[in-house]
Amino acid sequence: MVLPRDILDRIAAFVGVLDPDGTLVEVNAAALQTFGPRFRQKAWELECFSYDSGVSQRVREEVGRAIGGASVRFETPARGVTGEIYELDVQIHPLLDEHTGQLKCLIASGIDITERKRFGRELKRSLDLLERAQRVGQLGHWAYDFPTGKISWSDEARRVFVGDVQFEPDPEAVKRLFHPDDVERLRAEMMDAVASRRRLESTYRIWRDDGEERIIEIEAEPDFKATGEPKRLFGIVRDVTQQRLRERRLKEQQQLIDLSLEPIFCWELDGGLLHWNPGCERVYGYTREEALGKNPHELLASRFPLTFSEIRKRLLSGHSWIGEVVQTARDGRQVIVEARLDPVSSGEKTLIMEATRDITFRRAADERLRLSEERLAIAAELTNLGTFDHDHETDIVTVTGNVCETNGGKTMTRDELLASVHPADLPSVLNAIKRASDPESDGIYTEEHRIVRSTGEVRWVSVKARTFFEGEGKARRPVRTIGAMLDVTEQRSFDEQQRLLMGELNHRVRNTLSVVQAIASQTLRSSSNPHTFVEDFKGRLQAIASAYKLLNETTWQGANLTELLREQLSSSCGSGQVYTDGPEVWLPPQIALNLGLIIYELGTNARKYGALSVPGGRVQVSWQPIRGDDKTILRMEWEEIGGPPVRPPTSRGFGMGLIERTIGSTIEGETKFEFKPEGVRCIIDLPLQSPPPVMHMPA
Repeated sequence: MVLPRDILDRIAAFVGVLDPDGTLVEVNAAALQTFGPRFRQKAWELECFSYDSGVSQRVREEVGRAIGGASVRFETPARGVTGEIYELDVQIHPLLDEHTGQLKCLIASGIDITERKRFGRELKRSLDLLERAQRVGQLGHWAYDFPTGKISWSDEARRVFVGDVQFEPDPEAVKRLFHPDDVERLRAEMMDAVASRRRLESTYRIWRDDGEERIIEIEAEPDFKATGEPKRLFGIVRDVTQQRLRERRLKEQQQLIDLSLEPIFCWELDGGLLHWNPGCERVYGYTREEALGKNPHELLASRFPLTFSEIRKRLLSGHSWIGEVVQTARDGRQVIVEARLDPVSSGEKTLIMEATRDITFRRAADERLRLSEERLAIAAELTNLGTFDHDHETDIVTVTGNVCETNGGKTMTRDELLASVHPADLPSVLNAIKRASDPESDGIYTEEHRIVRSTGEVRWVSVKARTFFEGEGKARRPVRTIGAMLDVTEQRSFDEQQRLLMGELNHRVRNTLSVVQAIASQTLRSSSNPHTFVEDFKGRLQAIASAYKLLNETTWQGANLTELLREQLSSSCGSGQVYTDGPEVWLPPQIALNLGLIIYELGTNARKYGALSVPGGRVQVSWQPIRGDDKTILRMEWEEIGGPPVRPPTSRGFGMGLIERTIGSTIEGETKFEFKPEGVRCIIDLPLQSPPPVMHMPA
């Protein structure tokens, strides 16, 4: 240890100890806190230097010189533990063994000169700016010595007059610089200043050698000897050519301001209005005479989005302020304007040029647009509608709505949007896009395809879009495509159901017509006269219609057996003559249609000849599902009680034949008749299936 640790840590400078080979072995607290070096590393390999190969090489060279016995001092940047770059003034001194003279170690110290360097750079910059300001200001001084007739000039005065700092003028040469029309006036005003002992202030025109005309402003004061004779005339000169041009332009601009339809006014900061153009009169209602001299924001009751003291501070710093302001017109109307306040320095005063644009109607339109967009968003959510806007230049698509799982506005590339298209539909979608993007096309895109959501759910969407083009001929190209996407999954499902139902209905109608044709033919053969035919045929058609009525109520999904019995027997029996007993049973459409006709025939036969033909007769109908190994059978029993005595028929009538043929062939069941004296008994076995869920068509 060269110095005790507590002494090292009290040193504000950065101190480190290096082995004779340049390896760091010790640092003080200041260096450790600022640079956090790792011990047992070569100095040039430390992170504070190795971040830059040039810095590392410089440190290595200087350490090498110190190892060679020289005391070195150099400046170098170093990076701190926070990443901040410091500028260091580094000294390295070799420490020799007092007995052997061998190198014992190297003592390195560094002083943070970052601020000093910065101040030096700032000072140099300030001096450069000062010199530049003198040149830009084109302000020079001169002196005319009356006894000798000589003129002395500053460099800037030479630049103002001739643009050459080497110019050494004499009175005659200077006289030739002035515009001929101004020479006599210059002489007279100078003589008057001397005679009256007053300050000379005037403006003149000069000609340069290149023929350029400039306007200069001269201010001068005479000095006198003790005897009262003029000694010299000392003055300053500045080029005011640009200032005069600005004044001229300002006057022209003022004329343009007066021609502007937009409200533009000029006011003195902390003062009143200086200018009030016709646009202000039109928008705000105050005449020029009424407005001038008044504080504009008191006159208009201006409401700024921030305090005026903040705006004032910004204006005084030379910066413009832009924002929206609410003004109150003379008639009390609230006028929303876009305002730009520009400070203009005029001597000791600060003038503010305030240009405003009436955006009241635009804000109202924006509000209407916002409400419209809200309504559109609600409508899109309720109707599964989405929109998209594809910028062909950037390939960015902005999507709204939840069709593509975006509840708000979302941007993506075209390929990202197309990634949701079902793979089987992608070729046709790409072909449709290609057609719509063809410069020779009308740009219309219409397509229905499937999309696959992130959950794996497949949805159908109907897409309509239009592509807009720019340019003509071969330069015509697509620039934007705007479209809408509607989720039509439910509609397509409904259409498919309608198609299936229509197919089923057509099938049923064809079957029914065949049944009607067969019933008509068989009824005609079994009828003894036309009157009997009409009555029997009409009754059987009514039986078919009743079955149809029940099936239509369930969109041909099936019918309830109890309902079917009630519909078919309501016209065949009196009150309390038919008794039913059985569980709820759902009949498939074809079985319900045919069983309805069978029940009608049984009821008609009982009403004409059987138990229902006498007041005391009755019919008992019971049923029960019988479950087997591979299918379920519905067994229905029809039993007549209390009717006229029954004798077995000698021949098969139409009704019995219809029942046996329908049960046996049409619905693949079995039927059995028993003709007991006390009444007819009919047993019917039908194949049965579970009821499907009822699907009601939308209104």
